[in-house]
Amino acid sequence: MPLTDLLSSPVTVFIISLVFAAVVYAIGGVISPHPEKTEGKLAPYACGENFPGERVPVSIHVFDYAALFMVFDVIAMILVLSMGVSIFAEPVVMFLSIIYGALVLVALLVLVRRR
Repeated sequence: MPLTDLLSSPVTVFIISLVFAAVVYAIGGVISPHPEKTEGKLAPYACGENFPGERVPVSIHVFDYAALFMVFDVIAMILVLSMGVSIFAEPVVMFLSIIYGALVLVALLVLVRRR
């Protein structure tokens, strides 16, 4: 595979864009102003009223459904976007598909066992 084909492949372009975004994010974090953390900034505040900082139990029952939705939504997006590509034509696509399928199965098993 020539270097130009490798550099213009969607996977390589995606990885390069992720690295570029991470570098821009890191530079922004370094050059941005860092305000002092005063007690007024760290105090709890909601809807214009001060309230005591008590621990409120958070219910995460909705998290299971959100995670399942995310898994199936990503599967649907992958299926829609890969309609024109044969899995058997490209060994890389087949390898990534097998890895993705295994990760989806592991995610579903974890979510089912969690209940």
